[in-house]
Amino acid sequence: MKKNKRYSPRHSPAFILLFLAGGPNYGGAILKMMEEEIPYFLGDSSMVYRMLQELEEEGAVEIEWKIPDTGRPVKYYYLTTEGWKQLLESEDDIRRRIDNHLFFLNKLQKEKEKRTNHNN
Repeated sequence: MKKNKRYSPRHSPAFILLFLAGGPNYGGAILKMMEEEIPYFLGDSSMVYRMLQELEEEGAVEIEWKIPDTGRPVKYYYLTTEGWKQLLESEDDIRRRIDNHLFFLNKLQKEKEKRTNHNN
């Protein structure tokens, strides 16, 4: 498995929705939070903006343009009722995956112990 290749992790939309659950924000701020807070974030700005566009098309987020006193307009994203529904569905999916990963780690640990004991 290549470690340096960038890809869109399966749960990227869920993480974006999670960060929007805390309140509306713009794409650059969402990316920065993801980079700083997610322990092994593998995305990039194009992935975040692509996911935001898809979430908007699905009705999971809505947008509002804010025009500051100086500078250019900023596109803010808001979590919708549909977005909250998708976030809760992601929770169930992630919990099942965690259970499977814990099973894997526990079973692997037992196999490693058997192998170590067998070699001694």
